[in-house]
Amino acid sequence: MTLNIQTFPEEWYQFIVTQKFPLRPINQAAGRPWGGAGAAISSRPHTQIWMTDVSMAPLADHMRPELGPVLQDMGAFIKRARGRSGLIRMSWAMRTLPWHDRDLIARHAYTTASFSDGSSFSDGSLFINGMLPPEVQVEESALRGAKYLVLSGFPPSTANVLRRDDFLQIKPNGIAGTCPHLYAAAFGGDSDSSGRIGIEIEPRLRQGVNAGDTVSLRYANTLFRMVDDNQGDIEGSGGGQGSLGFSLVEALDLVP
Repeated sequence: MTLNIQTFPEEWYQFIVTQKFPLRPINQAAGRPWGGAGAAISSRPHTQIWMTDVSMAPLADHMRPELGPVLQDMGAFIKRARGRSGLIRMSWAMRTLPWHDRDLIARHAYTTASFSDGSSFSDGSLFINGMLPPEVQVEESALRGAKYLVLSGFPPSTANVLRRDDFLQIKPNGIAGTCPHLYAAAFGGDSDSSGRIGIEIEPRLRQGVNAGDTVSLRYANTLFRMVDDNQGDIEGSGGGQGSLGFSLVEALDLVP
């Protein structure tokens, strides 16, 4: 079966006004709002589930030329989700970068570099030196249910490469699969002389991982469904503007 999966575009995060992104404990004896098919996901009495509530700023179709008709495009995005049947990959706007990189930018503790020919990106921006790599690797295999991971690929002997509540998305064989694979670091730490770090994670591993699997540090996301079929209605406010919001719940029915 082909899944209807859409990824929330990176350029739309700037229009989020408010967003909750809790990891909530769920008693599985209660109702199962995450189940697209209503299937049981675990024999354990409790689990943890990511949820998000999003409110967008007033949008219009003529905001900036490079963005295109944002309001119309977002309306089409919501329609294509087809209510609870579709899947949306989404991050938390406040955690699209790990703390190390956000702190570097906030303190202006970095240098910049252009392309080798002296040019910049189309918007005039440059490369930022000193940031963590966008992806690292799983160093040691771990079984489903594990709560400890060893990662590699960080700058060696670097302080605070991960901080508690930094987000991590595991991509088996480098590919974002159909199993929700988003985790938060329970504790942070420094990398060793080989660029490795061992961390505790929440929730526990949804699926086993292999050495060499990719771990994304930027825009780490999971798979969500709409909480019901009435999410994302656009409310026109005059002047060509409209506003919308939506609530999503992690698609734990996809966990093997």
